[in-house]
This record gives sequence, C-alpha cells and structure tokens, in this order.
Amino acid sequence: MHPPAPPKIMAVEVIATQPTEADSAAISQLSAEAGKPLEPVAYLVKVRLKTKPPATSHGWALYVGEERIPKYWEYKDGIYFKVFSAQFFAQHKGNTLRFSPNDAEFIDTGVKLTAPASVAAKPKGRAARLPLQSEALK
Repeated sequence: MHPPAPPKIMAVEVIATQPTEADSAAISQLSAEAGKPLEPVAYLVKVRLKTKPPATSHGWALYVGEERIPKYWEYKDGIYFKVFSAQFFAQHKGNTLRFSPNDAEFIDTGVKLTAPASVAAKPKGRAARLPLQSEALK
C-alpha cells in the first residue's frame, strides 16, 4: 500500500515569541551545552498547508535540508515547529523543506526555510514585548 500524498506547503513564516516555561528550561539546557547564553526567544516556524493530510496511522517526517525536525505540532492552518537559536536559520539558510514517509525517500516541497523577522527594536530603556505563542498561532 502506498502512503497518502504528502502535504502541500503554501507558505512558511517565522515568528519570534515569548518562550513558555518548558521552552525556557530547554533554552537553559541548550545554553549550558553550548557554553554561551541563548536569547530568551522561541521561534515558531509556521508551515501553512494547502490542506491538512487526513488522520492515518502513517505520519510524515519533516526535514529542513538534511536535518530531521524531531517534533512538530498542528495549528489551524498547518503545522509548526520551534527553534530556540537564531543560529539554526543561519545554518539552514536556503534549505528546502522536505517530507519523508520513511526517512529514506524524500519529497522536496520546493519551499525554502525563511529567516526570522527581526525582533522589534527596543524602545529606550524598555525591552520589546514578544507575542505569546498562543497569539502567534491564531
């Protein structure tokens, strides 16, 4: 039996958001591993799909270039995943998003990862307010 057709990507958007409590713990862990502090930002990579695939026992693995995205979630217009370091975008600049039914065969979507929109300039003496993730996923 053949797997269903892969999802069709319409657009990719990257939004800098306030990290959740769990995200903050992950950022602290990644900072310790890297030996340098990471900014307290959770980047949501929103992948807008033409249509959501039907619920089946078969799932699609998502890749950015050669890197498998270990976990992604659904939102009303598609799927999203989180990135905790802006360096990810520099490392994957120009990489295409791909789906795989089995981690061996790949379907190139033709859609490239975009860089995050710059974080708003901080008003003098005040930190810029990043949106909550719930706001960004509306």
